Amino acid sequence: MYLKRYFIVIITLLCFLPLKSQNFYEPIISLYFEDNAGRKDTITFGLSDTTTLDIDTAFNEVDIYGTPLDSLDIRIIQRDTNNYECIGNYLYSTPSNPQYFTTNRDLKIDIRSNWAIYQNVSSYEAVDNNFEIILHAHNYPITVKSNLQNFYGYPIIPLAKVLYPNCTEEYNYNSSIYYTDKFYDLLNNNIDSVVVTDTAITSFIISFDIFVGINEFSKTTPKWKIQPNPANDNITIGGLTTYDGRLEIINILGEIVFSHKIYTIEHATISINQLKNGVYFIRYYDNETKTYSTNKLIKN
Repeated sequence: MYLKRYFIVIITLLCFLPLKSQNFYEPIISLYFEDNAGRKDTITFGLSDTTTLDIDTAFNEVDIYGTPLDSLDIRIIQRDTNNYECIGNYLYSTPSNPQYFTTNRDLKIDIRSNWAIYQNVSSYEAVDNNFEIILHAHNYPITVKSNLQNFYGYPIIPLAKVLYPNCTEEYNYNSSIYYTDKFYDLLNNNIDSVVVTDTAITSFIISFDIFVGINEFSKTTPKWKIQPNPANDNITIGGLTTYDGRLEIINILGEIVFSHKIYTIEHATISINQLKNGVYFIRYYDNETKTYSTNKLIKN
């Protein structure tokens, strides 16, 4: 009798164990930094359903806030409402719903709860999905490599913003090297490494965002246009009726080479300087109508 009960329990557990790998994702990224003098530093960050925003010793998280910075020091920082560094600019926060951390922390390993992923919350609305990484270095150039784990075909994609002092974004500078685009490719496993030569870079904002699958949206005829087209510099998406969605640029091989959130009319203009000349497809996912549509772009 008891053996029969144990057998039923074991079979039940075996039936439910695969559900986690099919429906829950625990993406983890390790970044490896090496300076011109051969010094190295590493950080690891990501999401897990078995952790929280607090220090979790099971993941080897240790708070090193207040310890001196080495000549090459990379840290993931958490800041409270009184000292939130740059992360506060990327979170929707109100006095009644503060989207910051409870205290100040510096970490080499930071694994967060992926509650926001389960609830389909935008990465720009949840503390869990947002990581601010500070860079302190003396000997340039800095070579950065990455290792991605548990992405299961990339259902969740990491987005990157490279920041300068005063939290200004990299693309606001007159630079021929767009580090934001390079780090986006690095985090999405499109390139092997990024070489940082710009000594003004102080930090990065990296967010895990939900990958919008075509099966979740229905196809529709585009009512928007790409202006100008052909183009070689900037393009504007004209004719959008809502500003809540994602724009993707796809090459002729079907690879996503650029991804951009559109949440106000000002963000409907993007730079395509980083793209090679050729034919591309621009796909817009409308979160309000749950539709997607595609137009062709020629870069020259």
